[in-house]
Amino acid sequence: MSRKFESSIEVDNIKIDTIVDHPYIEHGINLSGTIYIDGAGDDELVDNIKLEVFKLLNGEVSKIVSKHSIELVGAAASKDMQMIPFEIMPDERWISNENEVVTKLILRTTVLFENGSEYSDEDEISFDIEE
Repeated sequence: MSRKFESSIEVDNIKIDTIVDHPYIEHGINLSGTIYIDGAGDDELVDNIKLEVFKLLNGEVSKIVSKHSIELVGAAASKDMQMIPFEIMPDERWISNENEVVTKLILRTTVLFENGSEYSDEDEISFDIEE
């Protein structure tokens, strides 16, 4: 039962894909992957990329449990692809406590361009707390 994590943002000539190494992570294993930026020209400068993990409780967004921000300098050349690895370490905020039922964890990628525009996409990740 292998499920693929899919998060892709396309704006004009630029495409940003967030690829998670393993969308199902277990206790003691970090959430890792790579952000691929393809096709950015000089007029489409990516300023910042944010990765946020949200906890869904009973099907509704409850709280952000992790934030990771990547500041970029310059743009990817039009023929080159920029690859940015990331690693996020889960902690106790990712798991349920006695007052809540976590139904899902969501990884959201948000791309902020230098012109002030912002785009997001997200997908589900699974986290097993069994030690």
